[in-house]
Amino acid sequence: MMHVTQNSVDIGLATNNINEMKKFYIEVLGCTEVVTTEIPEDFIRQAGFGENNLKLYALKFGDILIKLLHFENSPRGNEHKLADSQIGFRYLTFWVEDMEETVEHLEKNNVELQCHILSRVPERKLVFFKDPDGNLLELNWIDPNHT
Repeated sequence: MMHVTQNSVDIGLATNNINEMKKFYIEVLGCTEVVTTEIPEDFIRQAGFGENNLKLYALKFGDILIKLLHFENSPRGNEHKLADSQIGFRYLTFWVEDMEETVEHLEKNNVELQCHILSRVPERKLVFFKDPDGNLLELNWIDPNHT
């Protein structure tokens, strides 16, 4: 069994579009930049994590740390695939207090939604959208009177 020291996990997103990704996650989603660090290629290789110098931007969202990874030779060829066309991690979920207000905020910031607000049952709502790199993101809302 693994004994953890935190009740959350950190998420790493590799990007070749660091300026737009930082702007989106900070200005649109409300993350706070907490640290930027450079990690040299030799350490990255030693860790078995990659083969390039890395600049890591740590952004805080509640208890979650979103790490934007900008490698010296960034990956190319993001095909903006949806969740049913690849294996592995496919999307991040953000839980919100007010779905309509949050969607309105996204639309005011020119974020294109994948769908309108959906609800399979009255006490739950969801909507999908993408970040500037095409990563799929989900907003989720549960009626506080049904928890």
